[in-house]
Amino acid sequence: MSNGNKNDFTRGCAFWGILVTAVLFVVGGILTWCGVDSQIVNIFELLAKIALLVAVALPAYDWVKYKKTGWKVTYWIALVIYVFGVVFGVLHVYVG
Repeated sequence: MSNGNKNDFTRGCAFWGILVTAVLFVVGGILTWCGVDSQIVNIFELLAKIALLVAVALPAYDWVKYKKTGWKVTYWIALVIYVFGVVFGVLHVYVG
């Protein structure tokens, strides 16, 4: 795979991730406005956050993979914190 194709794939993932995220946020907002159960809205918000993660994580890793070890460690720490934030941010709704 040439570098141009890899950049196109990464950019495509970023585009579709941000598009899906935008749609899911709008759908979640409409459902909230219509008085739909908050658990359904939370599922849409979780899906939006996951789509955004894919849109950002792939290009970020592509940027950091040839950097020094400190950058890679920083990337993985930030990624783990984000994933835990998404998971526990959604779980508190079901637990609490």
